[in-house]
Amino acid sequence: MPAETMPTPKAVRPYAAQDQKQADAIAAARQLIETARDDAEIASILAARGYDAAGLAAGLTLQATAQAAFTARQTAMASQQQATAALAGAEAAARQTYTDFRATARAIFAAPADRTALGLAGNAPKDTQKFLTLARVSYTTAQAEAYQPALATYGYPVTALTAALATLDAFSTADGVQNTAIGAARQATADRDQAVKTLADWVKQFRRIAKVALRAQPGLAKKLELT
Repeated sequence: MPAETMPTPKAVRPYAAQDQKQADAIAAARQLIETARDDAEIASILAARGYDAAGLAAGLTLQATAQAAFTARQTAMASQQQATAALAGAEAAARQTYTDFRATARAIFAAPADRTALGLAGNAPKDTQKFLTLARVSYTTAQAEAYQPALATYGYPVTALTAALATLDAFSTADGVQNTAIGAARQATADRDQAVKTLADWVKQFRRIAKVALRAQPGLAKKLELT
């Protein structure tokens, strides 16, 4: 009888390089804006070009928003990874428990009608919901009077079957938690990307205008790394 294989959890796609690039851009934006704000000469010149205290404060607000969105996305990704690991453990436990039950039940009941009633025909589905449905039917039917005495003798009294059903509940719960975590991570990623883009657009325009405003002051332009 072929052994039932456990599904391999999908690896979480790494985004380390992209994360670092965005983190660097967010940090650089803050340094750029604060330098323009805190250098009296630069601030005086830029104030006449639309970047007075309020204008620079608006830029810092965008920078803070991007930083918060970046941090929120990192947190969401960590939560997703934890949920994925928890799901892998819960699935492995549920499937192994069911594999052991099926092997035992098949050894006891050879009649096709009994195997059909207990859900022992074929292999356990790889699909999560189909697996959960089949396993619940098996454990529930196994508690019937026609099967319980024999199963209890070989390690599956009602208490063991109740415990087995609990592994299915844990698997189902972990699956739901992971789905929620994936959705949250995707939304956090979209929010971060939008916030970073908004900041990048602001910085791009600022640098262009500042470069023109400070063209006659190369030393000041150098402070903003415009040259």
